[in-house]
Amino acid sequence: MEETRENLSVQKLLMSVSHAYFVSLYHQLKELGVHPGQVPLLFLLEREDGLSQKEIAARLGLSAPTVTMSIRRLEKGEFVTRRQDENDQRVSRICLSGKGRDCTARMQEIFDDNEKKLTRGFRETELCLFHRFCEQLKENIQTLEGGNRER
Repeated sequence: MEETRENLSVQKLLMSVSHAYFVSLYHQLKELGVHPGQVPLLFLLEREDGLSQKEIAARLGLSAPTVTMSIRRLEKGEFVTRRQDENDQRVSRICLSGKGRDCTARMQEIFDDNEKKLTRGFRETELCLFHRFCEQLKENIQTLEGGNRER
């Protein structure tokens, strides 16, 4: 049954849009060997290479086990490498490899292209309103049970 504007709740619309974009992005990134959940970590390392796992978890608002799993997968794919901290041998620093740098550059191209396609047909005022609405939704989500959990 096709949903009409009148009976499509904000929740259903959010889930539908989120799912559609995630599926599309998943297929785009799959060609690079990256999962959408790894994108924030890779972009963080592009900006701040050589962070510890603890620093990564804090900056991304993720649990330590989540970061550990992501890093293991990214190491296996040769996107990141570990090196011992020069001052504290107990700390490993996570660094982008050459493959990781190439990947983040390609991901940025994908996101830039997606942005153009996603915003096609919208006026500047409509995009400003859209941003305003999304920020308000994000704020409102924080009031839901579980809204302050891991991103």
